Amino acid sequence: MKLILIFIAFTFFLRAEAQYCTDTIFNKYETGLLFRVGNSFMKGQHKISFQEMGKEFSLSDIGLDLYKTAKRKLTFSKIFSFTSIACGLAAAAAISKNKDLGLGFLIGQMLSLSISIQNRISGNKFLDQAIQIRNKDFLFPGKD
Repeated sequence: MKLILIFIAFTFFLRAEAQYCTDTIFNKYETGLLFRVGNSFMKGQHKISFQEMGKEFSLSDIGLDLYKTAKRKLTFSKIFSFTSIACGLAAAAAISKNKDLGLGFLIGQMLSLSISIQNRISGNKFLDQAIQIRNKDFLFPGKD
């Protein structure tokens, strides 16, 4: 009976020790992992900006390349978004005087809006891939 009680106590001790986590991967996960929350980005428990994320990709060459591609596509998306707004305003101003010119500006607005949307979707995909690769390289350095 004494042997069974010792065995049960030893089993509980092992289970409790296994649940106490001093693992470096868990600590890395809690403090240094990048993830997106809506339109903002978090590193551990701290909110970081899109520009600050560039520094985080220093340990991942592929992640840095994907981040640069995402940044370029998102910049193009903003440019075409502003172009779309400008074409819409020009169309509203020109439609009463010259219908052909107003129609041209409306077509320009639709084209620039679709280019903006495509670049935003593509940029977000590249950014998600960059974050995923950076997190893998952060948690498991040297493993490919």
